[in-house]
Amino acid sequence: MTLALFDFIHKTIDKFEQNHKTYEYLEQDLRDIFSKALEAEDQAYIRISSRIKQKESLKEKLIRNKFYLKYDTPEDALNHLSDLIGLIIECRFIVDESRIYNKLFDIFKQYNDNYYQCIYDPNVYLNLRMPQPQLQRNGFTIYRLDGYYLYDNYMVNFELQIKSLVHSFWSEVEHQVVYKNTNFVAYDSFMKNILGTIRDNLDVVDRQLEIVYKEILNNNTSNDYIGMDEHNFKIFVAKTINDLLMVKLTEEIGFTIDFKKCSSILSQFIYITDFLNAEQPQIKMVDYFEHLNLLRITDLSFTEEIKLELPYQNDDPFNNILGQYFESIMNVDYEWHVFFVMLFAIQSGNNIQDFTQFINVIKSLIAQPTWFDNCFESYSEIEKQKAKDELMKELAICLVENGKIEIIHEDKLYKMMIIFRDFVENLQEEYVQFDSFNDDIDFIKEILHRKISSIF
Repeated sequence: MTLALFDFIHKTIDKFEQNHKTYEYLEQDLRDIFSKALEAEDQAYIRISSRIKQKESLKEKLIRNKFYLKYDTPEDALNHLSDLIGLIIECRFIVDESRIYNKLFDIFKQYNDNYYQCIYDPNVYLNLRMPQPQLQRNGFTIYRLDGYYLYDNYMVNFELQIKSLVHSFWSEVEHQVVYKNTNFVAYDSFMKNILGTIRDNLDVVDRQLEIVYKEILNNNTSNDYIGMDEHNFKIFVAKTINDLLMVKLTEEIGFTIDFKKCSSILSQFIYITDFLNAEQPQIKMVDYFEHLNLLRITDLSFTEEIKLELPYQNDDPFNNILGQYFESIMNVDYEWHVFFVMLFAIQSGNNIQDFTQFINVIKSLIAQPTWFDNCFESYSEIEKQKAKDELMKELAICLVENGKIEIIHEDKLYKMMIIFRDFVENLQEEYVQFDSFNDDIDFIKEILHRKISSIF
């Protein structure tokens, strides 16, 4: 005798096939709506692809998600199938995914707490309250949204994804090569790392293609920056630094370390110190490319001790705490050692000058000077400086306490900047008078410490 669950599944599939013509009509209508809305999205949008769920896939989902236990009728099961119709908005580059997502807020207007109604067709709704991008089971992120089409008072659910070309390609690779390969049994951490590396390489390809694409566009309009803007310049320099390190480390010690995020902060450092206010940035850019190429044939040692010309001392509490920590760890922790070897190699000054300048940049990325200078305006100048010093000192203590090299990664610095700015702005509202601020200083620093530590 057949299990009752299979009887339910067969009835659900029968109902699905009865409605298939309706699903086909709605699929095409959804494609037309999104295509019409996104055609004006300049060069980012490429096309819309779609599919209706296949019978075998439907059967698998009904069993895997235990729909036979959750719902009483086939109609209920189909009503709760979030991806009965699947739509993918394809765009050129990864950076375009967020642009397309933000464009949806122009196409859909708020209807209730979660769902927004399409301005082109009031029967189409999209959940724009879902956090984006979402984290998938494979550890990668994706822009994925739930929606529904109201057809004859009957809700037909659809799923909308936004994918760049390389992410679309990777989805096919995962689906066809990994998940459909029944012989692929040993999906252990080693295999996951290999697949992760392949995915990372695709992200690099995406950035390189974006640089080429923008350079072609820029060459048709302006040659001021030899076809390369700030974003692409930093990517190019970061990749060059990373590639250089890989070669040099392999030559000297026979293996490499993950230096991508460190390369990014070095690229940001170069941009801030040498290009942001340069009179002829294009000439500086060429000089840097020549310098980085020269380093390829220059001896760089990653096994010899780094020496500063002078012991580091600074009157600024943040700089002094962080600088003395860096000085104490640069010949002890190998990740920090490699980082400072590269910092001193790519800069032309002496070590202590480059070291001091780097700490200044780190501070400015967390507490942007143009903003921080105007904080605590109700305090006297002495009180204002004391309040800032106390907060920055606690911030430095928190970073040193963590100690890992990720404290200088761009993503962590950005999160610190957001948290620190919100924290200070709330303090200004709560503590209008310095005396009350000073009375609660230990409590304030404890809260700040906890907030910053949560990042790591």
